[in-house]
Amino acid sequence: MKRFTPLALSVSLALLFASSAMAGENAQPSAAPVDEALAAGLDMMLQNSSLLRNGDDVWKRVREGFQLDMVNADVVKRQENLYASRPEYFKRTLDRSRKYLFHIMNEVERRGMPTEIALLPMVESAFVPTASSRVGAAGLWQFMPATGRQYGLEQTWWYDGRRDVMDATRAALDYLQTLYAQFGDWNLALAAYNWGEGNLARAIAKTAATGQTPTYENVRLPRETRDYVPKLLAVRNILEHPERFGMRLDKFPNKPYFVAVSTGKHMNVDIAAKLAGISVAEFKELNPAFNLPVFAYKTGRQMLLPASKADRFEANLGKWDKPLLTWEVYLPKSDTNAAALANEHGMSASQLLAANRISGGTLKAGQPVLVAMNDARADNAQPLESMDAPLPETPAAQTMLAKADAAPAAPLLIAQAANADSAARAAQPAMAAAQQSQAVAVLASLSGQDSYTVASGDTLFSIARRSNMSVDDLKSLNNLSGDLVQTGRQLRLKAAQPQADIQLADAGDASLPLGGGDSAADPALIKVSDSRSQPAARSTEYVVQRGDTLYSIARRFGVNHSDIQRLSGNHQSSRLQPGQRVKIVGL
Repeated sequence: MKRFTPLALSVSLALLFASSAMAGENAQPSAAPVDEALAAGLDMMLQNSSLLRNGDDVWKRVREGFQLDMVNADVVKRQENLYASRPEYFKRTLDRSRKYLFHIMNEVERRGMPTEIALLPMVESAFVPTASSRVGAAGLWQFMPATGRQYGLEQTWWYDGRRDVMDATRAALDYLQTLYAQFGDWNLALAAYNWGEGNLARAIAKTAATGQTPTYENVRLPRETRDYVPKLLAVRNILEHPERFGMRLDKFPNKPYFVAVSTGKHMNVDIAAKLAGISVAEFKELNPAFNLPVFAYKTGRQMLLPASKADRFEANLGKWDKPLLTWEVYLPKSDTNAAALANEHGMSASQLLAANRISGGTLKAGQPVLVAMNDARADNAQPLESMDAPLPETPAAQTMLAKADAAPAAPLLIAQAANADSAARAAQPAMAAAQQSQAVAVLASLSGQDSYTVASGDTLFSIARRSNMSVDDLKSLNNLSGDLVQTGRQLRLKAAQPQADIQLADAGDASLPLGGGDSAADPALIKVSDSRSQPAARSTEYVVQRGDTLYSIARRFGVNHSDIQRLSGNHQSSRLQPGQRVKIVGL
C-alpha cells in the first residue's frame, strides 16, 4: 500500500490533469468521467496540501478563522456559564472531537467558511458520530433523513451516510453554503440549518413586512433556534480564551487522526478492526455509518483507520488467509422463527437479533436478515450482489449475488494522508506517474448510461450527480415538475458527451478584481474543447461567492470535476477569490 502524502498526491493529480489536456490536444479519446465521491476526496487532498500550517496546534488554526458576528449577548453569556459549570463534559466533548476536527477544519478552511462552523458538531451531537435525536436526526451533523438524501447521503439497510464522517461533513458544508447563498448571513444560515430554510424564509418575510431589516436578533425564532447560534458562539468564546473560564486546553497536534483506505472488498467489522490492531469500538467510532457488523465496500467508499495503524492493516491484510466475510443475507419466504433460523446457522437467537439490531422472536416474510454463512444454505439464503442494495419493498425486489470475497482485491489507496514530510517533498516524477496510473484505475466511471430506473432512496440530486447532469436538465428531459420521483420510474439521461478538456484562459492580469466592477482584464474563461467539431456552445458568467470551491461550482454547472483546472487568475493559488468573474462555456 503506497501512502499518498499531500505533496505527492498534488503532483500525481497535476500530472493527471496535464495528461487529460494532452489527450485533448492530440485528439485521443478522453478518459471517462471519474467517480465523483472519490474525486472530491482527491481534490480535498490537493487543496489540503497548503493547509497544514500554523505550527502544530489545531486550536490555533481554529481561532485564526473566527468570523461570526455576536448575537444575543445575554444568551451567549448564559451558555458560556452553563459550559463553564460543566468543565468535565466540555473536556470530554473536545477529546472526542480530536478524531474528526482536523479533517473538518481542512474542509472548512478550504471553502473559506468561518471556522466556528467546524465546531458545530459540538452543539449538534457533542461529537458523538452515532448520535440520534428523538425526531430522527443522525450523525455528527444531525441530518434528518430527507435532507440527507437531498444532499446525496445514502440510507440503506446496511449503511446510513448521515453517520459517515467524511461524507456527512461534505454534505453539511454543502448545505450550509447553500443556506448562506440564500440568506446572505452566516448566523441566519445556521438558524435555517436548525429550523429549516422554509420556516426561516417565512419568518424573515414577516419581519421585512414590518419595515425592519431582518437579522438573527429581530426575526421571530423558536426558543431552540434562538439559542442555537449563541451556543456555538459560547463554544467559540471559551476556545478563544479558555483561561477566562477556568479551563485549560491540551495541545491538539496539527495532523490527521485518520486516513482513508479503499479495500476493494467487503469484510467483517471485527476482522477489519483486528487487521488494524484496534478495538471494534474504535473502528466503529471512525466508521459509524454501517448498521450491521459488515463493512460493505463499494466504489468510492472508504474505510477510515487511525493514521498510525494503516501500515499494520495493509501488512496484516496481505497475510490474511481466512475469509474476510463470514456473513450472508437470508430472505425469509414466509414468517420465520428467529431461534430456528439461528440454530440452522450455528448461532444463538440472541446473537442473530443483536447482529441485526432487531427484537422479537419472529422474522417477517421478505425481511432481510444477516446470518452466519452456511455452505448448506437454502436457495433463499444467498450472498448479496450489492451490500448497498436499498431495503427491498418486496422479496422480488431484492438483488442477490456472488460471494463478496470472491471479488478480486483492489489496491489499497490512501485518500487522506499525514503531513508532507521530507521524502514527499522529494517525490520523483516516476513515482507520481505510477500514482497517477493507480488513481486513474480507481477513478472508474459509472456514468454514460442512456436511462436509469429509480431505486428506493434515490433523489433527483443523487441521480443527476451520478449521471454528470444538472438537476434542472434531468427534470427537463423527463418532464418532471416537482422534486420527488417515484421508485421504479425509468428516467432518460443526457446522452454521453465526449470528455471536455477544460483549460484556463489567460486573464491578462494575475490578480482579478474582487468586486463586480469594470476591469481592464478579461474575466477568466473556462474553455471547453474536444477533438471533434461542436456547435456553438451556450455560456454563462458566474461571480465567485465566498465559500465557493472548484467542486461546488463544477457540480452546480454540470462540469466534470476531475477535469477542472485552477480557475484563479493566479495559477499558483489553491483558492478562488470572492468576486472573481468566470465564464463557463459549453453548457
